Amino acid sequence: MDPVGFRYLGHFVVVPVRVGGLEKEFIFDSGMGVTLVSDDLATSAGCQLTGTSFKGRRMSGQEVEVPLATLPSMELGGHSMKDVDVAVLDMGALAGIEGVSGFLSLSVFDPGAVTIDYLRGTVVVEDDVSLARRVAEGMVVPVEVERDGPSATVHMSLDLPGGGDPIRVEVDMGSDCLILDAAHAGRLGVDLGSEDVKRLDGTDETGHEYARHFTKIAGGVRLSSAPDVFEDDPDVMFQKIIYDGLLGTAFLRRFRVTFDLANERVIFGSPVLRRASGGSTK
Repeated sequence: MDPVGFRYLGHFVVVPVRVGGLEKEFIFDSGMGVTLVSDDLATSAGCQLTGTSFKGRRMSGQEVEVPLATLPSMELGGHSMKDVDVAVLDMGALAGIEGVSGFLSLSVFDPGAVTIDYLRGTVVVEDDVSLARRVAEGMVVPVEVERDGPSATVHMSLDLPGGGDPIRVEVDMGSDCLILDAAHAGRLGVDLGSEDVKRLDGTDETGHEYARHFTKIAGGVRLSSAPDVFEDDPDVMFQKIIYDGLLGTAFLRRFRVTFDLANERVIFGSPVLRRASGGSTK
């Protein structure tokens, strides 16, 4: 497939998608799990409700249930998909994403491979030849693809500063900075009650109350199986969540990131990584 340009909406990657003959924009979010379409688009695109629902959990643990439907067609660039499993959501309550008609998850590419080229601002659905090139030029990281019906998410191992056991993080394009469970603050020498740590209390769309703490941690976070893929002194948000952490776009956007779902791996590419591995920088 030819590369499709994306735009940023804050830290979100927004891609043009053709749905049932309609030109729309979707947020590409690897952490969403299931692909979501707005209730308005579901009606206009001829979505057929299946009579079933999908139950997922937000990072803070509360369960969310959404009705499932079948979308007759979806196209990203030259990549066409038929009878796509989606969930239908009233997106009117989601502030800051006006004009966006849905969320595109990794599940629509499973079991294929898709690249978010942050360096060029494009998305590419890979074929066998182009995928082999990504592997030859990049750092291959084994991951766990967690599948649950129409949902697919990717998890990998991350080393924190100071040593100790690695943590398991979800690769989440929908998050900005690195998010860590508050339980890891002490391990990193962070006092969440310190005046140097910014605290934000709020209530999310489900009515769940949260406390978020923002700071910077000293040292680098690195992928356990590819230490050349790292971020030094990252900004971190600590919150009580059900995961060890979420690896967001602040880490990802310095690379060319290929999700190879069939082979349960992510390939990180950049000129710096090619030099580190002894390859050409051209």
